[in-house]
Amino acid sequence: MHTSSRPSVCVSIVHYLNPDLLKLCLKSFMDHPPNLDYRIVVADNSANLLSLCDRIGKQPKVELREMESNLGFSAANNRAVEGATEDYLFFLNPDAEIRNGTLETLVAYLEEHPDVGAVGPTNLGPNGEIQYSCRSFPGYWTVLANRYSFLTRFFPNNPMSNRYLKTEIDRTVTQEVDWVSGAALMMRRRDFEELGGFDEDFFLYAEDVDLCYRIHRLGKKVVYRPESAIQHTIGGSSRKNRFRSLWERHRSMYTFYRKHYSADIPLMDLITLFGILSRALVFLTLELMGGAPHRSAGSN
Repeated sequence: MHTSSRPSVCVSIVHYLNPDLLKLCLKSFMDHPPNLDYRIVVADNSANLLSLCDRIGKQPKVELREMESNLGFSAANNRAVEGATEDYLFFLNPDAEIRNGTLETLVAYLEEHPDVGAVGPTNLGPNGEIQYSCRSFPGYWTVLANRYSFLTRFFPNNPMSNRYLKTEIDRTVTQEVDWVSGAALMMRRRDFEELGGFDEDFFLYAEDVDLCYRIHRLGKKVVYRPESAIQHTIGGSSRKNRFRSLWERHRSMYTFYRKHYSADIPLMDLITLFGILSRALVFLTLELMGGAPHRSAGSN
């Protein structure tokens, strides 16, 4: 039980088959030790395939929770924070590294703004480029205008992509957004518990969009806070199983649509499903050929 008057943070990291990136993630906490009470929980989805204990050894402030199988991102995060007593929860990808003041800046912002339900930092790529870590909620045209779409790839300044990816906003300014990336997201533990945690219908992808959508419905704001930063290698874990990742990305699209946008009109649901499945088949075919857009679209 945390009795310190200082804010406390439970850091949840879901790992799958990439101990080298995880070691860099954990090392970043030693290189930039947060000046607050924190505890790291690693939820290992690959425990039946490799031993993290052998690969990373004992780490200060780190608790390893081995999942019985690959439960997916949402379920493993929920298991990681079960029983947490900390004031705040920080969900961090294993392919991300914190910087000086990352946790402190986010905690301070939530302490000062009780109307904010979640806050995310700037996500910087390996070369320091700013990633699209805050965006608008998806709509019916997002399938054509997401960061990996052909429209975005060949016509990057088109209005549909700009609107969804928020490419024209000033990413050096703190601002309210629809959603922030689950690669690095902080919120109050009590808000997370009130929402029932991550929706485990999302195995991988869109669980952060869904969580932020529900935060808004709770009457709270979601904020992008660039004064805090992480370094993020996009796809560092998902590339271990590209085909499963591609399939889950598209399955999550339809799950989000059915949960939040469907009017239970069978024809509309069928058209939407057909569109998402068609896109999935195109990407899977390109993946087989080694030319899927998400493999050559850079870090954004």
